Amino acid sequence: MRLLSLIIWFAYPAAAMMTPPTKNVVLIGGGHAHVQVIKALNVNTRPSNVKVTLIDIQSAASYSGMVPGCVSKLYTLPQVQIQIGPLAEWAGIDFVQGKVVGMSLEDEEKKTVQVEVSDENGEVIMKDVPFDAVSVDIGSTTRDFNRIPGASQYCISTRPISDLVVRVQKEEELLKERLKNGTFKAAHFVVVGGGPAGIELSLAIRARFNDMLDSNLSITLIDSSDGLLVHEASACRKALEDVMSKYNIDVRFSLLVDEVTSSHVHVHSSKDRSSREKMPYTHIIWATGAEAHDLSWSLNKECGLAVSETRGWIQVNGYLQSLSHPYIFAAGDCCEIVNGNKKSPPKAGVYAVRSGPILIENLTRFVGANKSTQELEPYHPQDDFLKLLMCGDGTALGFRFGIPLYGKWVWKLKDYIDVMFMDLFDVTKLPKLDEKKDEYDTAQYDAAIERPPPMAVDKAAELLLRTDDDVDFHRAWNVLRDMMADDKYKNDVLAIASVSLGKQRSEII
Repeated sequence: MRLLSLIIWFAYPAAAMMTPPTKNVVLIGGGHAHVQVIKALNVNTRPSNVKVTLIDIQSAASYSGMVPGCVSKLYTLPQVQIQIGPLAEWAGIDFVQGKVVGMSLEDEEKKTVQVEVSDENGEVIMKDVPFDAVSVDIGSTTRDFNRIPGASQYCISTRPISDLVVRVQKEEELLKERLKNGTFKAAHFVVVGGGPAGIELSLAIRARFNDMLDSNLSITLIDSSDGLLVHEASACRKALEDVMSKYNIDVRFSLLVDEVTSSHVHVHSSKDRSSREKMPYTHIIWATGAEAHDLSWSLNKECGLAVSETRGWIQVNGYLQSLSHPYIFAAGDCCEIVNGNKKSPPKAGVYAVRSGPILIENLTRFVGANKSTQELEPYHPQDDFLKLLMCGDGTALGFRFGIPLYGKWVWKLKDYIDVMFMDLFDVTKLPKLDEKKDEYDTAQYDAAIERPPPMAVDKAAELLLRTDDDVDFHRAWNVLRDMMADDKYKNDVLAIASVSLGKQRSEII
């Protein structure tokens, strides 16, 4: 038997010493889903034959949910940024800082991502990054910013997020200088776009500049629809209307922008195109919602990547896998889930966050780096979610299950959730990678939070509708989570809350 073994070894030395082939996983973008992939696929957890590369044009990624709070000065810019470069280094992942311009897919065995990077002399060169599986999580850009005449020249865009914060900071410095030298007269901010981003930024501008400018500050929010957040329950929309009134935000509906000049935004009515108006401004913020990055369109044109016909979203199936290229995955705002008759979820950060664990499973299974199974796991987006809008002054407005939530406790809850997520990727708080692990961390970031037995339904309803400063946000969040977990409990709480809501809504805000 020993002689036979030696004969086999000498005859087939390569087979005797065979190691698994290298599998390359490439992550394009440091979005909310990918930061979870980076952390999970660290060098002590992934197999030794799996190499992971992150590509992003920036070394820090802004967490969108905290940016209005940053504009309000409730956070500093570093507090709302995930340092993806250091995070990749902690995880033992290669980080290529550059701009993705294409993919080479002709040779199935030599697929590469093409990246423009700067060499040591500052010259732009092309770098080819090989991959067996690639995932795209690049978010979105601002809709119509480059289409409407004058918008890109005169407006402050919400994308890139870090640029938004820096631009607002510069405008504040200029206003202070004008106040100092006596040339200031008044500031009129116009925010274009009545979605959650536009609403929060309107409130953020009020919070940031109100004390400095007082009565010399006016803010107008313009939207193309007939009302703000028209898909929310009437009680929630009424609460939002009250908030906008309380903070003196002038909201104009059914307006479409034709052009932006240096002093006016030209609009027309969405109901009557002949009804036109020139609205003066001193500062204008473009917050019109999501639009696909040019990369999606270029990959569609050059490689045949499936994208939605009119919007350019990368089309994926229920496993977050490209409809046209099975080795390409996508998550977050940049993709559209095509899954039978199910509607793709809206562009909201919560869906990118919740898809992270699914992406971890499916990328590792696709390249054979998962011990459990090779079958991909479906992503089931939740039908609705807790929406939290900061008001800029230490209060917030929330919507869940059709009821409005308001007060300092709502802001404390929002801050707690956001900071908890951010802390997961703070390398100063991460452990040293000094021991091997057999399983990837695919738990939802808030899954480990324990909670006591459910509160009595009448007390739960009363708690959620309170707006005083003594509300314990932990208890209120427990109620919301219990409602999500138990339909009967939810319905019982809502039945009581709906009765109370009609009686006290006028007094809440």
